[in-house]
Amino acid sequence: MIILGLGTNVGDRLSYLRQALQLIKKIPTISVKQVSPIYQSDALLLENAPASWDMPYLNLALRCETQLNPHELLQHTKKIEKILGHDAEREWAPRQIDIDILAWDDLILYDDKLHIPHEHLHERPFALWPLVDVAPFWKYPLAGKYHGKTAVEIASAWTSRLTGDAPLHTRQIQQRIDTPELMGILNVTPDSFSDGGAFSVPEKAILHARELVIAGADIIDVGAEATGPGALSLTHETEWQRLQNVLEELLHVRSTMVIPPKISVDTRYAKTAEKALSLGVDFINDQSTLTDPDMASVLTGSQCPVVIMHQLGIPADPQKVLPLSENCVTLVYQWAEQKIAALEKIGISKNRIIVDVGIGFGKTAEQSLELIKRIDTFTSLGVKLMVGHSRKSFLTVFTDKAAALRDIETLAVSLFLTNQSVDYLRVHHVDIYARAMKITKALS
Repeated sequence: MIILGLGTNVGDRLSYLRQALQLIKKIPTISVKQVSPIYQSDALLLENAPASWDMPYLNLALRCETQLNPHELLQHTKKIEKILGHDAEREWAPRQIDIDILAWDDLILYDDKLHIPHEHLHERPFALWPLVDVAPFWKYPLAGKYHGKTAVEIASAWTSRLTGDAPLHTRQIQQRIDTPELMGILNVTPDSFSDGGAFSVPEKAILHARELVIAGADIIDVGAEATGPGALSLTHETEWQRLQNVLEELLHVRSTMVIPPKISVDTRYAKTAEKALSLGVDFINDQSTLTDPDMASVLTGSQCPVVIMHQLGIPADPQKVLPLSENCVTLVYQWAEQKIAALEKIGISKNRIIVDVGIGFGKTAEQSLELIKRIDTFTSLGVKLMVGHSRKSFLTVFTDKAAALRDIETLAVSLFLTNQSVDYLRVHHVDIYARAMKITKALS
């Protein structure tokens, strides 16, 4: 049993942790058995360190198995650090990624390259708590006060993982790197099917965005036009009137959030997308898949990720669905292949494309369920996948609750999708999903 500690305090920290995990999984003979929750802490600095180095860290631990010896594994981790931009010459400086071997069964190894186990584990909650999460009964092998004690016994010197009262204000956050990224829904429209009018006022919208990030959202998807059955279409002018103040304020304050979220704008209008991108948003979520003839030129002029969604009309029409006599998975797959090829032809590369199979749009409840059950089929498209299933009408097969009360059913689907090859889940109630995943991953 090997425990690796990963830390980062520069740039898009979650992205660096995710990239490091994927690169570690590619190391020959290594197997990652469990990933801990993420902990945020103040930077551990040398005396007289530059003030610019004082940036909060994100840390986690991986429980692994390998046939490599410690020095062979070290060579691989140093290569990963270099790939991700770590400057080995700047010790203690901020870094994109830092990978340490925290523990290796009961091995004690101290030389000029490796210190196993890490001799400061007992005083660093940002390293020990993640270790406890993946190996609570690992025993500290070094002589002295903690010899023979389990990791959980040593960590009991601190109180809650969640309050920030431990040294360096260390506390666990909700985001994870081993689950789909959560796209929290922020509707600034009076007629959304489940929360219409709740966040139309900019102050309420920003407060809700903060709540979504604290709950575990990586991305905030802001939309101003309802697209469910019976919704009224908007003009670009009305849509932008609803969006502008919210986007400007959200982009202004996001750096003050626990995890600065990426911002997505849900729009089918090229002029809205262009204005949003000029403000600095990160994603365009075009549910209509570039039906606006000017959208292509807007998107080819940027490098942002683009969400395209299968549908048979916006707003959705319950009477217009895929043919029941044909395989819905095949039909949506063929649509996605054609759209990806068309986007590549105009210069939008596959690594920017995110496919949403369009749950509830142009599908019966049974077709939507079939697409969810067979979502892994779409991995061969070679693009990232998003599923937007939250509170949708297909769930009425299982409940007669109103849309706003379908979070339990949404959670069940989310937990299923977590074990599939899905990159993003677009959900309303981020909190219950993130909380449930902590338990699910702890038991895996």
